Amino acid sequence: MSYQYAITECGNYLRIEVQGSRNKADVTQESLKMWEGVAKHCKSKGLNMVLAVFHLDGTRSLMDTFNIVAGVKEWIWPELVIAYVDTNPVNRKDNIIAEQSAMRHGINFRTFLTEQDGIAWLQAMYSTTRY
Repeated sequence: MSYQYAITECGNYLRIEVQGSRNKADVTQESLKMWEGVAKHCKSKGLNMVLAVFHLDGTRSLMDTFNIVAGVKEWIWPELVIAYVDTNPVNRKDNIIAEQSAMRHGINFRTFLTEQDGIAWLQAMYSTTRY
């Protein structure tokens, strides 16, 4: 597996930190496997908020982006919100496309440049919706 990830419960949200490489990996399958595990963990703990922090080398194709968004729909529920931070600046444009695609599929997914911004958004969501 090219992706390694750690899950930490941080009060009212789940933090996932992902390390690895998109090079020489089936990006769609690696991502779907990981997001399925995250969704199961969230449901088992009754958590509806995720901070995903990615430290991955390489890029994903536009097709991978669309396949991942379409593939995770079966594990998503209406209350789930995801703050996504990709530390690789090369991926910023692709992350905006992922955010727009996710929103079109009814997934409350936002991308951020810093972990602090992602946490602030999650806390604002928590305080206004009382997850």
